[in-house]
Amino acid sequence: MKKNKILVLLATFSLGLGATAQQDRFLEDFVEIKADGHHFYIYKYAISAGEYNESLKLWGEAPSKELSNKEANLPALVTKEEAERYLADISDSYYIPFRLPTESEWEWAAKGTATPKRTKELRCVSCPAPNESGLFGMLGNVWEWTSTPETEEDERYFIIKGGDFQEPPKSLSTKSRFAVSRDMEDMNIGFRPVADAQDFETTLHINRANTIVKTLLPNEDITIYQYDLQIGEFSMGFGDTPPESFPISVDQDTHQIIFCCMQNLEFEQEGALETERITYLGFPYNFDPSQLSLAKELEQLIRQLMETQNQ
Repeated sequence: MKKNKILVLLATFSLGLGATAQQDRFLEDFVEIKADGHHFYIYKYAISAGEYNESLKLWGEAPSKELSNKEANLPALVTKEEAERYLADISDSYYIPFRLPTESEWEWAAKGTATPKRTKELRCVSCPAPNESGLFGMLGNVWEWTSTPETEEDERYFIIKGGDFQEPPKSLSTKSRFAVSRDMEDMNIGFRPVADAQDFETTLHINRANTIVKTLLPNEDITIYQYDLQIGEFSMGFGDTPPESFPISVDQDTHQIIFCCMQNLEFEQEGALETERITYLGFPYNFDPSQLSLAKELEQLIRQLMETQNQ
């Protein structure tokens, strides 16, 4: 194909707004923490029994008895191995490497948590008042797993934090700690996910970029990923050698979004795999000020992803 030729591809966009919105609802419940040179995101709540049971269903291990609404909103009580299996599951679902917090990260996140009044039973994950960072139930409802071993030499025992509802309020402190076996089942121990800031923010950028693409170009087969974008059978990697121009731009004169330097990796010639380069793919969009603003935002999001991959 000749250089500068404009192609318009008509297909169905593979990532619907519903899937992205479902991701956003979960990711919106994370709080950003910056402390002592560390930058991470932590879930507002301990993972609930209802959330945990959704994973059990995928593993074919869900109990036959359905949880009541009250039971579903209580913290999931799990071993460290069970917590880590759940985190691996949601890591695959959201393309973010979720993990348990270290003891230090947990303490930074728990800063400003008021000592709760003593209760007679576990409370729902959102029932205790939030702390100054917007995190719920950091003290006095359920213990929480950390990834910190009791000693560096022995990883059979790990630090748990926060205390449960059975602890006297005077003993509750963000500094209080207890070491238990990783397979401990006889205590009220829950957990909450943590993600490193760059991984978390990259996924937010990708979700937002795909939402904008679907809004601007609802009939096109365009998907943006962490390392590349794909248009039908064509792709462009963000980590590749920088192309002759930026991979996405907005042409206000022709009302087009221009994708640059796409590659068709499925092209074969005489039995050998060839890479066919196409200088431009152009897509017209409905022009009005709001659409132009979205197109410019998309351009900036792609720039941020590309800069991240080329660091």
